[in-house]
Amino acid sequence: MMGRRLVDDDSAAATEIGYVFTFLLGLMFLSAFSIWVWDLEVSTQNRWTEEALEENLLSVGAAGERADEAARLDIDARYAEPVDLHLSTAVGLNLEMWLTDEALHLSDGEQVHRTSQPISGAAATTHSGVINLAGVETIWVVLDAGQVTIQVEQPGF
Repeated sequence: MMGRRLVDDDSAAATEIGYVFTFLLGLMFLSAFSIWVWDLEVSTQNRWTEEALEENLLSVGAAGERADEAARLDIDARYAEPVDLHLSTAVGLNLEMWLTDEALHLSDGEQVHRTSQPISGAAATTHSGVINLAGVETIWVVLDAGQVTIQVEQPGF
């Protein structure tokens, strides 16, 4: 054992440093990919939310037009139509829908999602109703006594 000498070997240390840099590079790519996927998910969710809200507004507005059409045929007519909503589980949006003589409106508490659908108002009816959409699955568009309303409860006729 007398002939052994210690030798400086830098290749093992360089290999270890290469492993560390490779790990850090992979971590950086994984982080960038995660951020990209998260942004893609958020933008898709926002687009779907906007489309669902627009579809809700158009569906309820069309039911209101049909109620007005029934009133034009017979002012004493009674009409009720259920409209199933999309995005009824989105409680956190604090959505509210209200009907006026000019339009059907939809808005959230922060005014991020705010839109309106004009109604023709061609019948001699008045329009009213306000609904907080949190957890609501069905809206009833009701014509009774010359008034078109939106409500959550089935009218019972």
